[in-house]
Amino acid sequence: MEGSRRLRLISNLWKAPRVLLLVGGVLFLSGQGFLAASFLQGTQGTVATIPAGPAWFYVYEIKVLGGSRVSGQFADLAGDVVNLYVFGERQYQVYAFIGLGRSLFSTNGSSGSFAIDLPSSGTYYLVFAHGAESENSAQDVRVSYRVAGIEPEFIGVGIPLIGAGTASVGVGLWRRDRQTKRANEELR
Repeated sequence: MEGSRRLRLISNLWKAPRVLLLVGGVLFLSGQGFLAASFLQGTQGTVATIPAGPAWFYVYEIKVLGGSRVSGQFADLAGDVVNLYVFGERQYQVYAFIGLGRSLFSTNGSSGSFAIDLPSSGTYYLVFAHGAESENSAQDVRVSYRVAGIEPEFIGVGIPLIGAGTASVGVGLWRRDRQTKRANEELR
């Protein structure tokens, strides 16, 4: 008996317009946060450590929806030479398997900047590898990069949250209107 009463109270609570409005507002604002984050991909001043050995490298995975642009800077903290590559998904698979392959962009040096257009939707890889005569020791590379584009995971979470929030607010407003009309009719 007590359990069914609690269940009824919880059920009535969800019917309350204030709860629906509150939940809807939280979902809507959360969705907007995810949507905004989908446009802010990248990192600021992190250190990528490439382990010692000629086959080792450090990779940042970049997922984009539509054409985009990635730009940034890098600097080896010890002043050694670093190779930087930007690969598409298939190019990266070849590079990761045999250590060779064509890249969309490449540069090398102890420091530098880069900017490249990413032609279409997909996954791209920003790879830092040992430069000439730097393979025998670990390399610490300070990296900053930004992507001017849309990250599909965040937009895929943000849009449904906005939709659910909007629906919840709509139902809450409808229920509030209905309760107000009912209360006004009872007063007459």
